Amino acid sequence: MNIWIRGGTSDANKISEEIKKNFKDSFLILTTTTEFGGKIAEKYSDLVISEKMSYENLKKTLLDKKIDVFIDATHPFATHASETGIKISKELNIPYIRYERPIKEFKDAFYVETFEEAANLALKISKKNIFYMSGIKNLKTVSEIIPIEKLIVRILPTSVSEALKILPSKNIVAMQGLFSENLNKHLIIDYDCDVIITKDSGKSGGLYEKVSSAILAGAKPIIIKRPEINYPLKFEKIVELISYLKTM
Repeated sequence: MNIWIRGGTSDANKISEEIKKNFKDSFLILTTTTEFGGKIAEKYSDLVISEKMSYENLKKTLLDKKIDVFIDATHPFATHASETGIKISKELNIPYIRYERPIKEFKDAFYVETFEEAANLALKISKKNIFYMSGIKNLKTVSEIIPIEKLIVRILPTSVSEALKILPSKNIVAMQGLFSENLNKHLIIDYDCDVIITKDSGKSGGLYEKVSSAILAGAKPIIIKRPEINYPLKFEKIVELISYLKTM
């Protein structure tokens, strides 16, 4: 069985590892969004592709590699990748399986639909600084609403040059996660923040530690909800996904 896993998350590596354990004769292709992620993924797959693929290129590669199953293990907010995967799988009549981290709701958090809504709410309820913990992609959107002097951001070290176009260096925390509750808590306190903004990236994305640390630090968590997509087939447990593959 030739299996394509569209990844870029730690979940994709875990799924790949389990497939290799259970399907000894499978040929596994794992895609990642960065070369760094590709290096990590090498030990979990037979072939790693670390590049952005156009619609036509993805379609051609799926055909050339004679893919039997398409597994979408992309980030919950990578909606374009998921929608593309669903469409191409349907066109090529390849079974599409979505794995997504389970959702947990936190009673002490504020939930919003968009980054704009999160920034406006944070500005409304904050009396100190605001800690933005959702990466570089939507930083500009947030920075256009929250005054720069109040905005602290945590990003990957690889995103620093882009962040410096928006914020001064003293407002940037460049670190490679995941992060413990204790570290999160001390960063929030040390940067004098009373609100954090994050997105619902699930347990494997460090959401639990972010929320619990904010509460311990006396800060209010604002969580951006996941976009809703109508997946043909979705699993929230890797063991159930593997069991399904065994029936195919």
